[in-house]
Amino acid sequence: MNRRRLLAGLGTAAAVGLAGCSGDGDDSGGGNGDGDTVDRPFPDAAWRDGDGLDVGTLATSHADAAVEAGGATLFSTAETSHDGGEDPTPWLPSQEYESRYDLETQRLYVRVAVTETDASDVSELYAADGDALFRVERESGVEYGRRSIDRSSGELESAMRTEMATGIRVEGGASDVETEYEGLNLWNPTSDGAGEVRGEETARFAADAFEGDRNIPETVETASATVHVYESGVVPRLEQSWAGRHDGQAATVDVDIDYRDLGATVSEPAWVETAREETSG
Repeated sequence: MNRRRLLAGLGTAAAVGLAGCSGDGDDSGGGNGDGDTVDRPFPDAAWRDGDGLDVGTLATSHADAAVEAGGATLFSTAETSHDGGEDPTPWLPSQEYESRYDLETQRLYVRVAVTETDASDVSELYAADGDALFRVERESGVEYGRRSIDRSSGELESAMRTEMATGIRVEGGASDVETEYEGLNLWNPTSDGAGEVRGEETARFAADAFEGDRNIPETVETASATVHVYESGVVPRLEQSWAGRHDGQAATVDVDIDYRDLGATVSEPAWVETAREETSG
């Protein structure tokens, strides 16, 4: 989950188009064993599975909504900490990640910024009209790059579907076996009442157990997650936290993801003209 590495992959892969608990109770309401009722918004939603989530249905409805809207933005933050003087290996520095897709104009924008350092550490990608342009800003200065791409509209749509499923459903498994999906199915999301994101009511789900393997931290001792779902089957926000031992240290990783701006457009960044000039010839 190293976003700096991800940008390198996304900058080439996406630019060319490559890149729970089930309940049997009454969905309309119920008790917790002590006589208290639990509000379950949208009890008849297809993405519900009793008190839990049907992750496959949710992932499909979420990605379909983004495609139908013609664009979307994924914005995530990673806040990381450890108790040693030196960074453990491997490590994920605290950072922001943003990817924005515009299917009508066939444009893509990606930005990664490390947030735990005083020096600039920002990488950007803008892909449009057969070109992928890169801008990397470090303490040593700014560098630009350029790559020709040959991408169909279907490939960009596929890349957006994969991106928008980040954290909800991640495809994995070898090519010669049935595809596995890893994401919310590794948690135990259970109804936790109603919530609100950007002024719209959500069904909120909370999880306190994670059954997957992670690189950071390599040993998960405690974990928690909160998922918000609109009635339409769109996930506007997903918050996840892991804590445990990593490379001999205590480490924590908190990742918050906002899936937003359905119908987003991508404008040409101000630095693109300079990038074209620097990389021409």
